[in-house]
Amino acid sequence: MTKNNIIGLIGMGDMGHNVAKYLIKSNFKIVTNLDHRSKKSIDTAKSLKIEILELNEFINKSHLIISIIPPSAAYDTAKILSDYSKKLSKPITYIDANAISPKTTLLIENEFYISSYKSSKYIDGSIIGGPPNKSYKPRLYVSGKYAEEVSYLNSLAFDIINLGNETQLASSIKMCYASLTKGTSALLLSLILLADKLEVSNYLFEELEYSQQETLDKIMNSFPSIANKSSRWIAEMEEIASTYVDNEQSPGVFDNASYIYRLLSKNKKQFSKLIAENF
Repeated sequence: MTKNNIIGLIGMGDMGHNVAKYLIKSNFKIVTNLDHRSKKSIDTAKSLKIEILELNEFINKSHLIISIIPPSAAYDTAKILSDYSKKLSKPITYIDANAISPKTTLLIENEFYISSYKSSKYIDGSIIGGPPNKSYKPRLYVSGKYAEEVSYLNSLAFDIINLGNETQLASSIKMCYASLTKGTSALLLSLILLADKLEVSNYLFEELEYSQQETLDKIMNSFPSIANKSSRWIAEMEEIASTYVDNEQSPGVFDNASYIYRLLSKNKKQFSKLIAENF
């Protein structure tokens, strides 16, 4: 156990609560604030015996705060925490581990240092991989001038990969990696929905079985659960699209990806039926 063993965790979703679980197994104490969070998040925290605190107590008690929330909430959450830091005259060390663009993390960092109490520290972060379990752990990429200070987080929850002093590097690799993973899934979703509209979905799946078995396996293994996650991925696709624009590339495929996940989130039953009919 380290002297900085009290971790304040914002976010009790699928990734967040599993990270909390395995940080606890690594002898860290986890506290959280769940203002405006769902009953499911509250129940999850209680099931792990995580202390749920009011915001002022959460900030005063945490040695380090990690944010693992939807990217659409990243800026506002960091602003609230930094404002409270100044209000309480309590410096905070803050890892934004959300799927945000390099531009967004730099915007958050700038506002963080304006709003937070003196000597507070901002670290860019990104988690690549699925939630930790008994036989697997993802990587937590960190970057920025204070990144080295959180190396003690190397644990059962994740491996720490320090990318150096430039703040935005952790978010940069997340945008690239998610371009492949969730971007590819959105492309496959697009062609499935198109085939359904053109009334050739049964022929498409037969052809995939014949010539693209690996692609068909991916659809069969992962897509039934994607409908439940799709609403959380809309903002991430928008962050990726803006990253391409900021780097003088077309965002086209990722603008479509955000549209596809938005469409899917509104038509979960229809999509589930389409998959079931073809498997």
